[in-house]
Amino acid sequence: MEKDVEEKLIQVCRSQINMLELVFESFRTLTDKAIREAEKTKEEVRKATAELEKFLVQKGSSSEKGKEWAKPYLSMASSFNRIEYNMDGMIDRLKTMLKEHILFSDRAVKEVNDIFQAAMDLLESLPDLIQTRNKLLAQHIGEQVRSILKIANGYSEEHEERLIQGVCMPKSSPLYLGLLLSLKGIIAHILEVSGKIVSISQKS
Repeated sequence: MEKDVEEKLIQVCRSQINMLELVFESFRTLTDKAIREAEKTKEEVRKATAELEKFLVQKGSSSEKGKEWAKPYLSMASSFNRIEYNMDGMIDRLKTMLKEHILFSDRAVKEVNDIFQAAMDLLESLPDLIQTRNKLLAQHIGEQVRSILKIANGYSEEHEERLIQGVCMPKSSPLYLGLLLSLKGIIAHILEVSGKIVSISQKS
């Protein structure tokens, strides 16, 4: 992987790590200020991804590598776009929680926190993977993703069962499940990026 491409990819990662940290903080504090801070980072994330896409298209068009070279990188950029889309969805749900004064149970808060932290850890591992293309690190990411998704799916199923039993509040249920769904989306797209990095390194 060329150094200039590597730097652009890491720039996108850093902007997304920053946004996810602020979304996580917004969930923990649930204040208007925290949510606005998280929302401000959307433009930075979108700008970084758009610059990456433009750079890849220009580099592919102007070099001997051609458009085929750019395809896996553009696919990676698409995965980053979907990560941002899921974070954006979480901000909307947090706004609803704040506006309608909806609170989660201690159990639900802990469960969302668990998956949030796991998503943060995985996203923070991507810059290292981009720099090193370490297959063992990629393998570890894959194992972690499968484990976390299994846990998150278990949380969702248990929550739905509690809802049926009348233990959970129907008003908060869609927001809880929506946050988990967005986090699972982020984690799945991190795995996609990881797989593409490994695939690219094997071809080079």
